[in-house]
Amino acid sequence: MKSIALIEFGSSHDEVLYSQYRFIENYSDSKVHLFVSEALKPRLFNYPSEQVHFLPASPRFRDFRKLHRLLAKLNVDRVVFNTASGKRVRNFVFAKARVPYKYIGLLHHQRKLENSTTQSLISLKIRSYLFLSAYLAHQAKSLKPNLRIGYFYAGFLPKWEISEEMRKPQGEIWIVIPGQLEYKRRDYQALLNSLDPQKSPSNLRFIALGKSMHDHGDGADFKQQLNQKGLAPWFKTWDHFVPNKAFYSYLRQADFVLPLIHPDHAGGKLYAKQISGSWNMAMAFKTPLLLEENAPAFSEWQDAGFAYDLAHLSSLWSQIEALRSESFYQEEKWQIESQADQYLSFVEA
Repeated sequence: MKSIALIEFGSSHDEVLYSQYRFIENYSDSKVHLFVSEALKPRLFNYPSEQVHFLPASPRFRDFRKLHRLLAKLNVDRVVFNTASGKRVRNFVFAKARVPYKYIGLLHHQRKLENSTTQSLISLKIRSYLFLSAYLAHQAKSLKPNLRIGYFYAGFLPKWEISEEMRKPQGEIWIVIPGQLEYKRRDYQALLNSLDPQKSPSNLRFIALGKSMHDHGDGADFKQQLNQKGLAPWFKTWDHFVPNKAFYSYLRQADFVLPLIHPDHAGGKLYAKQISGSWNMAMAFKTPLLLEENAPAFSEWQDAGFAYDLAHLSSLWSQIEALRSESFYQEEKWQIESQADQYLSFVEA
């Protein structure tokens, strides 16, 4: 039996691992092994223990050699790097000159192919890359035509039980903004400017679903503005890391996901070359997206949400109740069978 190893040396992108695990476990004849950093233990979904191997959070060269030996023992013939960038990946792929397996890597930032010396070295060994959206894959193909490039959507997560204390009150409309609260990533100012405590629907709740107090966070200023503008009752925020139980409970009950990515904002420039996790989080629960009509990848995701004009964002909130009855995610590409086939066709080729 063929065996595929999924490797994550870092401390993020654990949700992307789960989709790949399901594709291989449920839709292929290959056996799957997970190799993940110990740093991910608190956030890892429930996998069969015999399929999970933990790696040191700060691996040394001897750990890479040991991992190579274990992969050979497990008869692995494909190695997929969940994050195929950084010095740890570079050190691993050069820890053994000749390997009996094929490398495939996921890139979360197109910039890695543009100006990273480390990525150039990695690409001497990894010649096949996957992206998490079509628009990034198309851009990468133009940038590096000598590499094999593909893409898939990683919007599949396990069902999450909702505890009673986190259930949505009847009548409320939840609009979730996933990710750490940073002004450079999302246009929170445009959102605040669009709301008026005298006019905005009182049943709206904006859930800023991410840590706000950290080195790059803007939680303190954001809270100050909420209080000054009288908007605090419309928002829920977290100072620190949002536990998985809360994160997925709120996300599962969301009426809409709002990425707040606007072309002329810093986030628009950032996400022109990397995807927003908001898209896959919305797809996982088939939650409609609220997308600015000129945002990166809008045409790719338009079946999954509603387009708004930034200049008239304030008028969106009076329409939000009617939008709940519209149909989204009608295209076949949102189904797991479609994405499993696309992913496996690339990985197992």
